[in-house]
Amino acid sequence: MPRALVFINTAADATEVVRNLEKVRGVSEAHSSRGMYDAVAMVQGESFSEVKEIVSKGIRLMDNVKSTLTLTLIETPM
Repeated sequence: MPRALVFINTAADATEVVRNLEKVRGVSEAHSSRGMYDAVAMVQGESFSEVKEIVSKGIRLMDNVKSTLTLTLIETPM
């Protein structure tokens, strides 16, 4: 199952953004963070296209989300 980490900068307190992230279909985890980014979310979907759609339509368009950085995770065979 394709997954990605999404690092998020917010325009306001990250607590509200994290609460809203937890309601987005495909977001399996969401946390506030300290440092360069205000929040981080784990996104998973049936395909990379679905992950991209979750990020672009479900996260980037949320209120108080200023910017995102998405790192697609690549599963390596054992």
